[in-house]
Amino acid sequence: MSTPYIASLSAEHLTLIVTQITVFAGALAAGLAGFAFSAITGAVLFHLLSPIEAVPLLLACSITTQVFSISKLWHTMQWRQCLPYLLGGLAGIPIGAALLKAFNPHVFAAGFGVFMICYSLYMLLRPHVVFRGGGRLAEIAAGFAGGITGGATAFPGAIPTIWCSVKGLSKLEQRGIVQPFILLMQIATLVYFSKLGILASGTLTTFLWCAPAVAIGTWLGLQLFHRIDDKRFRQVVLVFLLFSGVSLVA
Repeated sequence: MSTPYIASLSAEHLTLIVTQITVFAGALAAGLAGFAFSAITGAVLFHLLSPIEAVPLLLACSITTQVFSISKLWHTMQWRQCLPYLLGGLAGIPIGAALLKAFNPHVFAAGFGVFMICYSLYMLLRPHVVFRGGGRLAEIAAGFAGGITGGATAFPGAIPTIWCSVKGLSKLEQRGIVQPFILLMQIATLVYFSKLGILASGTLTTFLWCAPAVAIGTWLGLQLFHRIDDKRFRQVVLVFLLFSGVSLVA
């Protein structure tokens, strides 16, 4: 066995170990806040893999965290209230996928990251801002924006999460809407990617290696979720949005 081969094999193993650690961290955050898996894991993964490889893997792992969380919080899910977000989100997926294929995804992600940084900092400094208007059209628009960001960055939950937070929903109400939205949107995005033929060949193998880290991280995050109140949950969401924005800009 030649020395270059050993070095190459070691690099592959190191990449896999780092991927598993970052997947665990993202799953822990998703179990606690209901979102942010793709942003936290992607902050490292996009430096290890190309976007075409990273986005499908992020989607597959995030789908697993959502299924796990929803099964544990089934009685709080609000499928009917989630429908307007889904209607908008499904329309946004093709636009996001087109951005992923045709443009530099890092430019789009950076712009989206700046928006999240500004929003989260403002809400952390002005914590009592609540908006009661908007109605169904605003929910559809939030879902549409989530579909675009989901197709382009595997992160569909940010805008709906922001909207639910602005509306002043409780932690259970917010997760009851956002979790089904993220799950169904990411399944739809993964199916759309497969039809476009832009799934990386090694996605399934890498996902199977990462699945235990996803399950353990999500379970631990859910334990923390049950231990915090609405006020603390809102602060956690804003901190994760801030971190997510920084990770997309970096």
